[in-house]
Amino acid sequence: MDKEQKYHAEVDSGYEFGNTALYLRVMNMLQSSLLLVSNFSDDPLFRFAFTGPETNRHRGMEAYFSAALDYCLQEGSIIIAPENRGLLAWIPGSAFPPHIDQTRIRNQPSYVQEAWERLNNHESTPEAIIAANANSFAYCWLLTVDFSVRGKGYGRMLMENGFDQMREAGLKECWLSTENNCNNAFYELHGMELFESAAASSGLTSYIFRKRL
Repeated sequence: MDKEQKYHAEVDSGYEFGNTALYLRVMNMLQSSLLLVSNFSDDPLFRFAFTGPETNRHRGMEAYFSAALDYCLQEGSIIIAPENRGLLAWIPGSAFPPHIDQTRIRNQPSYVQEAWERLNNHESTPEAIIAANANSFAYCWLLTVDFSVRGKGYGRMLMENGFDQMREAGLKECWLSTENNCNNAFYELHGMELFESAAASSGLTSYIFRKRL
């Protein structure tokens, strides 16, 4: 796909998808960021990177997720589940590894900048493995389903629609990494294979998954 075409954001309403990037940016960005903060607050990686009082942690995470979603809107795609109960955000290999606008970082308090640096230092380990082994690929950067509706098929719907988008874009593989081994069974259930487990400088283990599309 020509990069100038870009990809697009989609909001699911009754499982009918449409190009709603502007709507997402204006109406849903904050809500999506808050959903990610709520669901990733106790994730091992975000516990490691974002430290201190909960108000500081959540401010830093919200800023990070907002910037990440902006990047996905620009370079990739975001799929949102009904009633904003979950989302999947991915980018093509041409935009990998993801880069957050440095102006977004400089405008944050020092404790946020330090958290982002810890996060980026950790992420360099799985990103290097993916970059060295992936071919014609998509990177599933963010995936979450609200705690209140887990087990009801939202995650499956998001994954299946994400895979469909990646195939339509002509991509051959989907890659992702997680530091929460509780997620591994879910990814394997949806056809992803554990490619490698890698210990990062953070002391955390990254579980790197691949699916051939």
